[in-house]
Amino acid sequence: MNEEEVDIDSWEEEDVEVTAVSVKDSKENQLRVIRTNKDYDLDYLVKSVGDNIMLGPHYQRRSRWSVSQKSLLIESFLLNIPIPPIFLYEGDFHEYEVVDGRQRLEAIRDFFNDDFRLRGLVYFPELNKLKYSEIGQDNQRLLKRRSMSATILLAESRGFDELDLRMLLFDRLNTGGIKLNAQELRNAIFYGTFNDLLEELSSNPIFRKIWGIPIPIEGSELFERHTKSLHNNSLYKAMIDCELVLRVFGLIEVYNGFVEGSMKQILDHTMKRYRSSDSSILDPMKLRFLKAIIFIDETFGDDAIKNLTLDPPKKARNIYDSLMVAHGLIADSDFKSESVIKDNLMKTLGDEDKYDRIITKGNSIDNMKFRVDQAKLIFSSNL
Repeated sequence: MNEEEVDIDSWEEEDVEVTAVSVKDSKENQLRVIRTNKDYDLDYLVKSVGDNIMLGPHYQRRSRWSVSQKSLLIESFLLNIPIPPIFLYEGDFHEYEVVDGRQRLEAIRDFFNDDFRLRGLVYFPELNKLKYSEIGQDNQRLLKRRSMSATILLAESRGFDELDLRMLLFDRLNTGGIKLNAQELRNAIFYGTFNDLLEELSSNPIFRKIWGIPIPIEGSELFERHTKSLHNNSLYKAMIDCELVLRVFGLIEVYNGFVEGSMKQILDHTMKRYRSSDSSILDPMKLRFLKAIIFIDETFGDDAIKNLTLDPPKKARNIYDSLMVAHGLIADSDFKSESVIKDNLMKTLGDEDKYDRIITKGNSIDNMKFRVDQAKLIFSSNL
């Protein structure tokens, strides 16, 4: 499957294996990591999460652990099986950011807070279907006394700025069962007002409908079922929905000549540039995105952002972001009718050379600009 002709049920994100900051073999680029190891009782860890051990929303990948995985971790503690250490990065004195181990910490906290019932235990089957408050005082005391090791990192360097240093540590020391993907890493490193905007726009109902992401509606009889489906959705779970929003703003940066490089470098640049922007910058960006996604939905309906030359048609990232960016470059009076726009898209994708530059080789800098220009013509011309 071509990487830009995407079946959302078998999504393969580009740049999933993140390449960390390169370290030159020179005196100007030296990194020295000071480590200390400590053992923490689970009771202490639960009380520390959110206090001096920060999982905060900006640092968290969306949970990928099922209840069964969480339950087996709890059973491992009951069995006193050694658990791999977590890694904490010490920013301010006695304030730590989780580099690796967030899923384990969250599972422990959630169980102690009665947020799930144990499932699939092998050696303690009598505890299946029970919450923490129901497992009995002896088991509760046992869990409270169990411990997990933490490796605390304090980095000293020359030749790295703070963000590059933390990105290096996140990438190289993320040793958990599922490696952080590119967007999860950006979410951790470049947290701020822009990241909040990506989260907000990725939860927009029209955006979710176009990308086939479940939409839980509070008060609905199906709210719990849709919430579960959302958390299991491949785009949502791996934060690809946030990356899809980011692609639009990244492509705007390319089209305006502000950045060049690979798609990963473009998205990193965009996150870093707008990381702490205020509302005077972010509000127009938000409005532009929302106007574009509404127009695309109203114009194309169920065929929005699909490559209709394929059988069956599949959602294509390069069609999506090109149309989203081009929409903001067209005056309202210049848009053609719905039927003309649809016909123009089919004609454009039916041209072998244009198809190659938009879909197959669409992520070179020249072709990124080319596909936005083609999208402008699709919206505003009679092809």
